[in-house]
Amino acid sequence: MRELHLFFIAGENSGDIHGSNLLRALRVLHPQIRAVGLGGPKLEEAGMKLRTNMVKNLAIIGIVGVLRNFLTIRRIFLDTEEYLRAHRPDAIILIDYAGFNIRMAERAKRLGIPVVWYISPQIWAWHKERIHTLARVVDLMIVIFPFEVSLYRAKDVDVAHVGHPLFDLINIDQTKEEVYAEFGFDTKRPLITLVPGSRKKEVDDFLSIMLQGARRYWENHPTTQFAVIKASSIDDALIYRIIDKEKLPFDVKVIGRDRQRFNLRQVADFSWVKSGTSTLEAALLGAPHLIVYKVNFLTWVIGKQLFTISYIGLPNIVAGSMIVPELLQDEFTPLNLADQTAFYMDKKEEYQRMVNDLRKVKEKLGGPGASMRAARAILKMLGVKYEEPPEVPAEEPARSSRAEEGDAFPLPASSGGKYPWNNTP
Repeated sequence: MRELHLFFIAGENSGDIHGSNLLRALRVLHPQIRAVGLGGPKLEEAGMKLRTNMVKNLAIIGIVGVLRNFLTIRRIFLDTEEYLRAHRPDAIILIDYAGFNIRMAERAKRLGIPVVWYISPQIWAWHKERIHTLARVVDLMIVIFPFEVSLYRAKDVDVAHVGHPLFDLINIDQTKEEVYAEFGFDTKRPLITLVPGSRKKEVDDFLSIMLQGARRYWENHPTTQFAVIKASSIDDALIYRIIDKEKLPFDVKVIGRDRQRFNLRQVADFSWVKSGTSTLEAALLGAPHLIVYKVNFLTWVIGKQLFTISYIGLPNIVAGSMIVPELLQDEFTPLNLADQTAFYMDKKEEYQRMVNDLRKVKEKLGGPGASMRAARAILKMLGVKYEEPPEVPAEEPARSSRAEEGDAFPLPASSGGKYPWNNTP
């Protein structure tokens, strides 16, 4: 069995997590893998030699974030290009993070290095013109939404639909009573979780608004309990500093570990969730929530010119309708958080409607196994033979020839004026 040299690039916390699971799946099928790249602690834990911690240092937002970090980005880009030229890995595996990775894909293609992209850029939402570049430089596009298949098939891109990798992460192993007992919550009182994001700037910008919203809601619903769900990329000290600054008349617990946060979010009564992967987690957990986001004025102006669909929340995009309210820009206020939450918590028929709609979203997204299906697709593209472990089903990922699968899931609707707040141009 020959050694495979693979270079990974993941620029954000979610990409780091999904990349680490992909690397583990690849090693199950082909143990002889030398993994090097840019990412974060999860990929490093999975055995990748980490050249730069992108998750800690470069999980940036919008045009302003790019400009502020331009010299650092350029240095890392040139260093990576030099590594690819000197070491010629068997493939480069790019995970989301479109702004940086598209340019790196172009360089790798010029060097004759096969390019695999795992988790497609959201070209169906904005920057549609990028598909022409992707078609030219990507050897295998691995997508997580069924409707993405037809987009790439139309451009003759080799595409594999593997389902959403979040199914592989979420493991509920406690009852509501066990979860509440672990953290000292009262099962007879409602619980709201606050999910402010995985980037430091998001937490800085959003958590205070959420906590002020919690105060407003608590004033009319004083039995409510609150907890902050902390991403692994965020220091505890930052969360506690922001909580202490608000001087709230009630306790707010902070939950950080993956098992704990999934168990808690699944049994909580309601959540306020930063737009992005966490909203889809909420959908898969069946957890009613509000979607929130805001950016600086420059990114807002540019973004609204580029965004081409009606919603920014992933549950709404998958559903094709506004099943979860989106509080964006000036609408993301403490008063709106409190009022919108009361609308659902005080009206059981509205609450149940959202629960039912979220269940339908989960059904559309398939089931577990995305990481292993992606690993099979990559090894097949590279012409590498592998043996299936007895306990792993041997099904092939859905290929671009299966037109009916892509067509059965309609493309997102055209823009109604919402914007891509959670993406980097």
